[in-house]
Amino acid sequence: MRRSRVVVLGMVLALATAACGSRATDAQKLEALGSGRNGGGGAGNENLAGVEGSGGDSGSAAAANGANGATGGATGAAGGKAAGPNNAAGSNAAPAGGNGGATDVGVTPTSLSVANVSILSGPVPGLFKGAENGTDAFLAYQNSQGGVYGRKLNLVQLDDQFDCGINKSLTQANAAKVFAFVGSFSLYDNCGADVFNANPGLPDVHNALSREAGHEANNFSSQPLRTGSATGEFQYFKNKFPDAIANSASLIGDVQSARDSWTGISKVMTDMGYKFTYTRLYEPTETDFTPDIVQMQSKGVKSLILVSADVKSIARIAQAADQQHWHPTFTLLGASAYDRTLLDLAKTQVEGHWLYIPAAMYLGEDRSWNKEVDLFQTWLKRTHPQDPVDLFAVYGWESARLFVQALQAAGPQAKRATLIAALKNIHQFDGNGMYPVGDPAGKGPPVCYVILRVQGGQFTRVDDPPNGFRCDGQYQLVQP
Repeated sequence: MRRSRVVVLGMVLALATAACGSRATDAQKLEALGSGRNGGGGAGNENLAGVEGSGGDSGSAAAANGANGATGGATGAAGGKAAGPNNAAGSNAAPAGGNGGATDVGVTPTSLSVANVSILSGPVPGLFKGAENGTDAFLAYQNSQGGVYGRKLNLVQLDDQFDCGINKSLTQANAAKVFAFVGSFSLYDNCGADVFNANPGLPDVHNALSREAGHEANNFSSQPLRTGSATGEFQYFKNKFPDAIANSASLIGDVQSARDSWTGISKVMTDMGYKFTYTRLYEPTETDFTPDIVQMQSKGVKSLILVSADVKSIARIAQAADQQHWHPTFTLLGASAYDRTLLDLAKTQVEGHWLYIPAAMYLGEDRSWNKEVDLFQTWLKRTHPQDPVDLFAVYGWESARLFVQALQAAGPQAKRATLIAALKNIHQFDGNGMYPVGDPAGKGPPVCYVILRVQGGQFTRVDDPPNGFRCDGQYQLVQP
C-alpha cells in the first residue's frame, strides 16, 4: 500500500471497536488514509477507540500557555509568544543546588528519557511517522536551549506496527524504563490505555484517539477531543449560504472513526438547520463516485459536506463532480483536506472549495507572522529534512511542548507525580500560538477555527483575522 500521511487536526482515526491483540482488517488499514478533527474521520474522546533511538538535541523554554483567541468574536492567537505563565525563567540549566540526580524512572542527573509509540511500519509504512518526527524535533529544539534543569531529553522511538497487541506490549515493557510517554499516535492507543490505567502515576502526554485513552486520568492531550462539534464553522456557512443548507449531502467513509465522527457532526449540523437529503457510507476501496454525483444532481443538492472523508476520496469525488459538470452552491471540506496531496491530485477540480481547520496554517502559509509555525517548520526541516510536514507532526511537536511546559513547572527534581500535578494545572494551552486555546487538564476542546478556501490552486485564509482564529461559537457535545 502506498505510503500516505493525511492531515488530521483534532479528531482523528479512532478504532474503538478493534479488539485488543487483533490485526487490522483491510478496511481498517485503509482507514488510515483519512482523518481530522470535525473534518475527516476521528471520533474524539467520547468515541475513541520497537525501534529505539534518541531524540536529537532538543530545544526551548518557550511555553505554550496563554489565553489567546478568547471566545466571543473573530479574534485569535497572535502566535509565537516567548513565554507563558508556567514557563519558569532559568529552567533550562540545573540550579545551583543541583537537580536532585536520578529522581525517578528514566531520569539521571544529565538526561531524561521519554517514549513515543506510533505506527511506523506494518500495512501502511510510515503512516504516523510524523508524530514521532514532531516529538523528536521539539525535543531537539529544547536540548539546543540547554534541556530542562540541566537534563538532556532523549526519545525512545517505538513502532507498534499497526497492531494492538504490540502497542500494549511496548507500552508495558517501557513503563518501567522511561519517565513518561510523549507524542504517541496510533489507532490502537486504546490497547496501551490498559497499561496507563493500571499505572495511574505514569504520565501519558499525547492526543488521545480512543475513548479509553481519552478517559485515562493520566492522559493529557495538547488538543483535547470530544464527541460533537464546535458550532462556529457551521454557523459561518449557514449565514453565508442560508438557502443551500436545507438541501445538503455527504459521503462518509465506512470505517468506525469516520462513522463516529459523522454521528457527532451531523447531529450538531442538523440541530442548526442543515438538512441532509442524500448521505452514503462508502468503502475505503471505492474509486468511482459518479453514481453519487448523479443522485445528488437529481435531488437538487446545493451543499456538499465532505468532513468525514479522506483526502484521496475527496479528490475522486471532486473529479467525478467536475466530469458531470455539477457544481453545488458550496462544497465544505474538513481538516483532512488541508494537505498538499489534495492539490496534487485535484487542484483544478477543488478550486473554490471551502475548508475549516482548528490550527494555524502549519504547512507554512502562516509562517511569516506565527512564530510557532516558523519554529516548527525550521526544526522539522532540520531534524527530518526528507519527510513531509503533516498534522501528525504538529501533534507530536505540541505534545512535547506541553510536556516540557509541565516539566519546567514541576521543578528541578523531576518526578512523575510532580509532573502529573503540573499537567493538572494547565487549563489553557494554545501550543504557543499553533492552536486555539484548549484545556488539557479539563479535557476541554477548543472552539476556534480558521476558514480556508482553495483559490488559485492554493489554500488561502478567508474572513479570518489576518493573524489568528475565528472564535465565534461554542462546543456542542453529543452523547455517543
